[in-house]
Amino acid sequence: MKQRVLVLGAEHFVSARVLRALAASDWATPVPFSGPPASLSEGHLEGIHAVFNGAQGRPQAIYIHAQSLYGALERGGSRLRAVHLSSMTVYGARTGEVDESTAQLPDLGAYGAAQIAAESLAARYSRSVILRPGCEYGPVCPQWSERIARLLCSHRLGDLGAGGDGTCNLLFVDDLIEAILRTLRAPGIEGECFNLAMRSAPTWNDYFVRFARALGAVPISRIGARRLQAEARLAAPPLKILEFLQRRVGRGSAAPPAITPSLLKLCRQNITLSSAKAENVLHLAWTPLDVGLQQAAAAYGVTRGAGQHPR
Repeated sequence: MKQRVLVLGAEHFVSARVLRALAASDWATPVPFSGPPASLSEGHLEGIHAVFNGAQGRPQAIYIHAQSLYGALERGGSRLRAVHLSSMTVYGARTGEVDESTAQLPDLGAYGAAQIAAESLAARYSRSVILRPGCEYGPVCPQWSERIARLLCSHRLGDLGAGGDGTCNLLFVDDLIEAILRTLRAPGIEGECFNLAMRSAPTWNDYFVRFARALGAVPISRIGARRLQAEARLAAPPLKILEFLQRRVGRGSAAPPAITPSLLKLCRQNITLSSAKAENVLHLAWTPLDVGLQQAAAAYGVTRGAGQHPR
C-alpha cells in the first residue's frame, strides 16, 4: 500500500517539486494541505503516514505552520515521521565550517529568527527530522537561479571583487528533493538534523561568473562596492515594495529584482556548511556545479523566450 504523505507549503517552489516527485514514485501518494496555516488540525492527519513541512515565505507564516503542525501531532499522540525544512540562516552570521552541532545564532533578522523558532517546535516532536539546506539552485529556482540570472543578464551582478569572496553554499534542487524523499523513508533517523549543501562550494564570485558564462551574459561585469551600496540602499527598498504589490494582485514580477543588503552580506560571509552527516547517513551525492548551471541556464532561456518572469 502506498504511503500518504501530507505536504505543507504546496504553493511554494520546493513543496510543489516534492508533490510532483511523490506522485511519480511507486511508494507514495502526496496529499497537499490547503487552507490557512492556523486551520491545520488532527483531522488533517487521519490516514496520513508521514508529513513534509515545506512551508516558507514570510516569517509569521513559517512559525504558524510549525505551531499548527507540531501542536496537532502532539495532541493526537501521533507517531508519524515529520520532515521539517529549515534553512542555513539558523547559523546566523557565523564564519568557518559549521555542522549540525553548531549553536544557532539569531542575528539575521526576522526570517532567521522565525526559522529558529520553528525548528524549536519541530525538535520537541520526537519523530521529526530537520533539514537545513543552503542556497537551492537549478531550473526555475526563483531565488538563487531565476533572480540571479536576471541580475546577471542585466549586468547588475558579476564579479564583486572582495564583496563576493564569501562561500556560496549551493544545493542543486534535484539533490534537495532527493534528500527530502530519502528522509521521509530512511529508518532510525528520528530526532536527527542534516545540513544540505554541495562539497567544495564555490565563492559567490565564482558562482556569478560561471553562471553568467552559462547564460551567455558576456562580457562579465566587474561591479564596484560604491555601485552595490547604491543599489542596496537606494534602489532596493522601492523595488521590493513594487514586487510585493505585484504579488498581491497576482501578477508576475515585471519589476527589476532588488539587490538587497542581506544578499550583499551573504556574498561576503565565509561560512561553509558541512554535509558529511547527510552524505553518510542518507547516502547522498551532489550534482556537479557545471551540470547544474547548464540546466539552470537552459531553463532560464526557455522562460525568457516565453516572455515570462518568475514570481
